[in-house]
Amino acid sequence: MRSIAKVLFLVLAVASTGLFSTAHATDHTVLMNGDYFGAMFFDPPIIDIAPGDRVRWQNVVAIQHTATSGTECTPSGSWTTGIINPGQTSAYVTFATVGSIDYFCRFHCEMGMTGIINIKTPTVSTRSVTWSSIKALYRATNTR
Repeated sequence: MRSIAKVLFLVLAVASTGLFSTAHATDHTVLMNGDYFGAMFFDPPIIDIAPGDRVRWQNVVAIQHTATSGTECTPSGSWTTGIINPGQTSAYVTFATVGSIDYFCRFHCEMGMTGIINIKTPTVSTRSVTWSSIKALYRATNTR
């Protein structure tokens, strides 16, 4: 009985190190906003995400918008939400590759409606687990 408890303890110890953990993607929403007096903007204008995360855009004003990849009001052709009518939300766009992506609203780019998506590798703290550390842990639990 005691040896079963030790094996179970070791299995749980190894599992708690994160060796069996999986990363989950996060969904993000960027608002398409403005004040109707010449200020049109994405909120937030710059967003930091992890590879595999998804972003969607929600139009919260009474005029049409787009979110289109590219710089200086020139589409790159990578992706676009298409026209998003007032009160509507785009489909999610998934970003898998680390890097920065500029985007803009086709209708309001000249008014400064631009944004940046920074896809960054998340920093994860890991603990080093070696066979020696597992054996030492086993020995420590083998006291009478």
